[in-house]
Amino acid sequence: MADFALDLLKLTPLEESIVMSPLSLVAALSVLERGAGGITQSQIVDALKRKSHGDVPELIRKLAAANGVAMSVATKFFLANDLQIGQQYNDTITKDFNVTAERLDFKDQGLTVNTVNSFVSEATREMIPNLLSSDFYQPDMRAFLVNAVYFKGEWATRFEPDVTQEDTFHGINGDRKESFMARPALKDCRFTIAHGTQFLALPYKDKDYEFAIFLPLESVTFEEFRASLTGAIIKELLDIAEKEPAGVNVTIPKFKTESQPEMKQMLQRLGISQLFEGGCDLKGVCENEDIYVDDVIHKAVVEVSEEGTEAAAATGAVMMTRMRPINPDFFADHPFVYGIFRGEEPIFIGQYC
Repeated sequence: MADFALDLLKLTPLEESIVMSPLSLVAALSVLERGAGGITQSQIVDALKRKSHGDVPELIRKLAAANGVAMSVATKFFLANDLQIGQQYNDTITKDFNVTAERLDFKDQGLTVNTVNSFVSEATREMIPNLLSSDFYQPDMRAFLVNAVYFKGEWATRFEPDVTQEDTFHGINGDRKESFMARPALKDCRFTIAHGTQFLALPYKDKDYEFAIFLPLESVTFEEFRASLTGAIIKELLDIAEKEPAGVNVTIPKFKTESQPEMKQMLQRLGISQLFEGGCDLKGVCENEDIYVDDVIHKAVVEVSEEGTEAAAATGAVMMTRMRPINPDFFADHPFVYGIFRGEEPIFIGQYC
């Protein structure tokens, strides 16, 4: 999933702070892939770069069993009252993804918007209260697939609020004042320097989850670093990072980012094109009519504070060599890539610019 996440991130503007949930997108696209055929299916599989057909449901089951963090993945299929969903497909997505289906009168604009937004708001603990805007209206819509991901984790070692102070962040669009959290000689973290980056992994109380920061060295521009970052490099950094005996002097910005990238266009640029066209093959989803995906709406929010991290995302598919300094300083005062990881899987990924 790291390669898919980075493919998406590299399509976003360099100068914007962005957050996305590759898990939410992979889950939604995997639900569609189960009912797809031909080129439609192969394009989804190729873009997601998954190793096997069943590893996404297995990952979601592991996430649902998290201890020490609040983690949830919820998926719902809203269907037009007269749409006949394939029974085998319905059984498969219910078993593999715990998808629930609900009939909805899409011609009722207010009902559609309120019903979808209520589901997403509840699933994301009100972090995303409005996935659909009040003027959203597609009376010919036949189905709406929604996936929502929520994460809240407390740091294993919290930052003290009275240490937080203002300093300068050197953003791509110029310098600005930010609130920075600091923790001197932090031992409960992992650190390394490799591949043009200082890498820091801050654990949550559930040590299976980490907040990872990829901070480019000053000799490397953010553009160069982001272009060079790969899933293999992320895996290597996660593998080789170690705890520092003397600890790491950690200073990172306190921030909240909310974004809604143009996901349909991004997926098309990754090769998923037929899903959005009249030739789309979703016959496994619906046996009595030809349907295609009209749009993909993806909204994500992440908040990093002294207590920990809270993040949420929702995706709606409308169908139709290391150096080891002693007590190193990690000062994230310039653009960086970050992610919330479980092992090597990025639940959220973003950039702070």
